[in-house]
Amino acid sequence: MPTDPAVLAAAVTDNLVVAVDPDAPASGLYYWEISRPWRDKVVDAVRKCDDDTIRKLGEDLLDDPTDHHRYWAMHAALVERHGQISSVDEILYLGWRAECNSKLGHVLAENYDRDAVPVTVEEMKAFDPGQPLPAGAKPEVLIVIPFHSKLEGGGDRLRNLLACLRSLRDQSFPREHYQVTVVESDERSRWREVISPFVDNFIFARKQGVFNKSWAMNAGVTNSPGHTELICHMDADVLADRDFLTRNVNRLIGPGTMGHLPYRDMLAMDYPSTWRAIRERLHGGAASADMSKVRGFTLRRGPGLCFFARAELYHRVGGMDERFQGWGGEDIEFNYRFGFDAAFDAFEEPLLHMRHPSYSQLREDGQLINAHLVPGTWRPERPIGQLDQFTPVGV
Repeated sequence: MPTDPAVLAAAVTDNLVVAVDPDAPASGLYYWEISRPWRDKVVDAVRKCDDDTIRKLGEDLLDDPTDHHRYWAMHAALVERHGQISSVDEILYLGWRAECNSKLGHVLAENYDRDAVPVTVEEMKAFDPGQPLPAGAKPEVLIVIPFHSKLEGGGDRLRNLLACLRSLRDQSFPREHYQVTVVESDERSRWREVISPFVDNFIFARKQGVFNKSWAMNAGVTNSPGHTELICHMDADVLADRDFLTRNVNRLIGPGTMGHLPYRDMLAMDYPSTWRAIRERLHGGAASADMSKVRGFTLRRGPGLCFFARAELYHRVGGMDERFQGWGGEDIEFNYRFGFDAAFDAFEEPLLHMRHPSYSQLREDGQLINAHLVPGTWRPERPIGQLDQFTPVGV
């Protein structure tokens, strides 16, 4: 257990925030649920604390976990009482236990301010789409972004996608060496006209019912034009910094490099941080968002969001498992299977996830909705990514 009171105090305050802020389970529902027993003990101990100041400041933070002033007030009070009051030391111990039993953490940078102006779809649509792929280019890097949104006007998902795409048009990596494909999967194409100016390839993959990200990803890989050496799967909610592609493609130049996650811990920004980061990166022309101003929830060693893989290996392992339906577990399964056949690395760098409404669901037994699928058992019986796979007969 650490002896630094600031570290222990942060464990307590972070777990109080994770316990009650709805953005926390939205950032990782399964991980939020399985860590509740340890976190609930922290909340209970704070509410019953015999120190009036700690109890009052703790209740204030639980009432409004997005207030950074309340967070730092509680943090300071815990640091001040470390080693002085036994009940507070017990809270610090419980906070550390909770921190050590959760993949879901809280990040509050020192210059964060929750006052920010929302960014809309209309605002993003008005952007210059950026430099398209030059005529005659033969890109060897393919970025595939599966997409699905039935929200009115596209909502936060479409706003995030357009911000993601615009950040990919502002890269230090040579434009002629990479292409971007968006695969919209739905019963009908809703956003083709909005998305197309920002991408090199738009693919519509018809499917009724729940979204199948694995199939959409495979469809993008299989149906994009040209020769591909490196594949990047990117979530539509990633805000890439300017050196993102240069950094990650260079990591695959050396011998024995086969694929990697470009991050270790995903940072799911809250709404004010999302809006501010988009404005800094796109309106302000910054190379990256200012990390000293962000707040959000970190998914430690998160399995999805973005990966790079050699195309030959991606096909060799059968791509992503198309049996997965909805959101839940497909990225874990791919990493598990790909890691058996390939040297699969992860790198320590920030990867920013823009906020949107959550679609994650768990079964009644608390497991992921695709928990019945055994990792490593995907053996496709037909070519992956076929666009007619879910098309009703006669359509």
